[in-house]
Amino acid sequence: MPPRFHLPQFPHAAKALSLGLTSLVPWIPAYVLFLDNVASVKKVSGNSMSPAFCPNPTEHDWVLAKHWGARENLERGQVVLYRSPVDPEREVIKRIVALEGDIVRTRLPYPTEFVKVPRGQAWMEGDEAFHSIDSNTYGAVPVALITSKITHILYPFSRAGKVAQDERLSRPGVLYRRAAPKERIAVFGL
Repeated sequence: MPPRFHLPQFPHAAKALSLGLTSLVPWIPAYVLFLDNVASVKKVSGNSMSPAFCPNPTEHDWVLAKHWGARENLERGQVVLYRSPVDPEREVIKRIVALEGDIVRTRLPYPTEFVKVPRGQAWMEGDEAFHSIDSNTYGAVPVALITSKITHILYPFSRAGKVAQDERLSRPGVLYRRAAPKERIAVFGL
């Protein structure tokens, strides 16, 4: 008769594990809510935003993406994530070059030399013009497609820190003319 093997039983470990899991389950909705609406960590790859991101094309950058208020207070020079106008399943990282009403000097393959950015849209470009599919390919991007602002590089640690949000990092001469500042209308009671 073959020897019988008995697996050791760990009732205390199983009970502790089940208690640990049941105490974590109520926090799952809060965790998902935070990742969807407040902030998350995103991986950046490719060289369209080099040298700001991924200066070495064989490595990835990990960045902090702030979702809360992503479409508010947009400024030229900010780096944002947005849904690609040609493939909505894909998020794209680019720098805001111009806002509504600005006139932009485009580059190929855009069909005209100048374009005025329509209302509710922004002109996005990658820092590395020759490796970037951006507004010069598909035109101005609706602000509604912006999902988050990129605020910090988290990894690699050698480049960790706040992301430069400076319009001077854009292609020289891209912003032909700024739009006139909007007049603020005072509304009684607001």
